[in-house]
Amino acid sequence: MATRFLQASTTGGLDAAVDQKNRVKHRVPQKRASKLLNELKSNNELKSNEFEKLRNGRQWPQIRAGDAIEVKRLDYVTAPEADTIRGVVITKTNRSSDTAVTLLNYEYGTPILRRIVLYGPLIKDVTVLQKAFIHKGLKRVRRSRLYYLHDRDPSEYTVKY
Repeated sequence: MATRFLQASTTGGLDAAVDQKNRVKHRVPQKRASKLLNELKSNNELKSNEFEKLRNGRQWPQIRAGDAIEVKRLDYVTAPEADTIRGVVITKTNRSSDTAVTLLNYEYGTPILRRIVLYGPLIKDVTVLQKAFIHKGLKRVRRSRLYYLHDRDPSEYTVKY
């Protein structure tokens, strides 16, 4: 602080007085915060409008970890028919247009993990084959991430075609 005062005094007292006059005062934090929140709300409204366009009227069933699902996905935009992908949902991430599920299935002797973005333009249909597949539908799954299934016996998470 003392060095600042010395610098101001060496340049002349007149410049220091002008600097004090032109200094921008800090705004009240509440006003700044409300302005930022209003900007965020308007950005969220824009994102929700974009998400509605991206959804294109598609509604998927409620999907939870442990469910067996079937996804019909096109290989490319002009593909004549959709490929069928089946698996057990290990994770689900909810991020509006980037909502994705990670599927685990045992195919041709190897465990396969796939991450599928649900609202992508190549996804045609999503159906739930069985709720709580890893418990044979008898009781609910009590975890939101089921990575431990990868280390278990493949018969526990294999969804047959």
